[in-house]
Amino acid sequence: MPTPECKKDVERFLGMVTYLAKFIPNMSQHTEPLRGLTRDDVAWQWEGEHQHAFNKLKTFLTEAPVLRYYDVQLPVTLSVDASKSGLGAVLLQEGKPVAYASRSLTETEQRYAQIEKEMLAIVFGAERFHQYVYGREVNVESDHKPLEVIMKKPLSSAPARIQRLLMRLQKYQVQVQYKPGSEMYIADTLSRAYLPVTSSSDNDIEDQVHMVISNLPVTSAKLEEFRKETRNDVTLMKLTETVLDGWPEARNQAATEIQAYWNYREQISVVDGVLFKGEQLIVPAALRAEMLKRIHEGHLGIESCRRRAREVLFWPGMSQSITEMVNCCDVCSTYQKRQNKEPLHPHSVPERPWQKIGVDLFTFDQQEYLLLVDYYSKFIEVEWLKSDTRSATVITHLKSQF
Repeated sequence: MPTPECKKDVERFLGMVTYLAKFIPNMSQHTEPLRGLTRDDVAWQWEGEHQHAFNKLKTFLTEAPVLRYYDVQLPVTLSVDASKSGLGAVLLQEGKPVAYASRSLTETEQRYAQIEKEMLAIVFGAERFHQYVYGREVNVESDHKPLEVIMKKPLSSAPARIQRLLMRLQKYQVQVQYKPGSEMYIADTLSRAYLPVTSSSDNDIEDQVHMVISNLPVTSAKLEEFRKETRNDVTLMKLTETVLDGWPEARNQAATEIQAYWNYREQISVVDGVLFKGEQLIVPAALRAEMLKRIHEGHLGIESCRRRAREVLFWPGMSQSITEMVNCCDVCSTYQKRQNKEPLHPHSVPERPWQKIGVDLFTFDQQEYLLLVDYYSKFIEVEWLKSDTRSATVITHLKSQF
């Protein structure tokens, strides 16, 4: 952990120390020199006594009774956090740290969306503490609530970088749980007081992302046009800023112009200045009319046009725009297939119970059953047929009911 360079760094470090205060003897005495630096009426001046107190407290944090031995019998908690430029992780048992880890983000990783940085922090923590967490259930604490949602969704619905990170997590039994950042003193401090990165670990992720982009049915020139129009689109630039900095806790706290993207926030990412929802390009407003024209070139009908668009493109209300375009097309109106739906024919209501019944066979747990339903009361009867579904057996069971 590097030496603090401003009052904010000292306050953050003291927050971590205070969280573990019950394990540090004479804590107030050891923190007094540092607490003096945080007062508003004291000018910033880092001196020998401050460095001595800082080093002393760091020693406390990395020795017993603060730092405990790992116990295979106890549950494991992995607390992680990501700042704009670093990752932090701490392994906890019974609220006491077992091991710490931190590193800076590479230049490429610093351009990740906040949700991607937070997911990267989980991967970093799990892989750094592999010998502790592999083969057992791990409760992961994160102050980024959308991670709870995206961990429960299919892998295919996630952005390309998130997919790659999720695949690296497949070998671990992690359960992500949201915890407010104000309560995650250790991980928050480590993510901002990180160790310099010694090797680049993002090359494989970026290779995967660019492979996905290169396989899109979009020319390089058109992709560059998307990039240019995204920069000129006020709404998409606001969306880009929100994705990179992190979404607010509630929809009404987001800027009005981007609230239409709220339900898709876990799937949105930024790659080389272009916005994606999963593997779909988010279309700037200036290009939507052109995209609609291209989608409709073959006059394929509403459903086929929608399917064609959803393979590559996205914007809020896209399906409705396609529907309106096709409905206004004279060619489509002239040649569309007339497939009128057959009306439903409800059955007549019996006058008394068991006057009319419905009968069917079904299988459950490799056993055959006979189901009877009274059309008057909707009362059901179930007969176990074992494995015998011959007509004679069914008739015998039906007779037994009447």
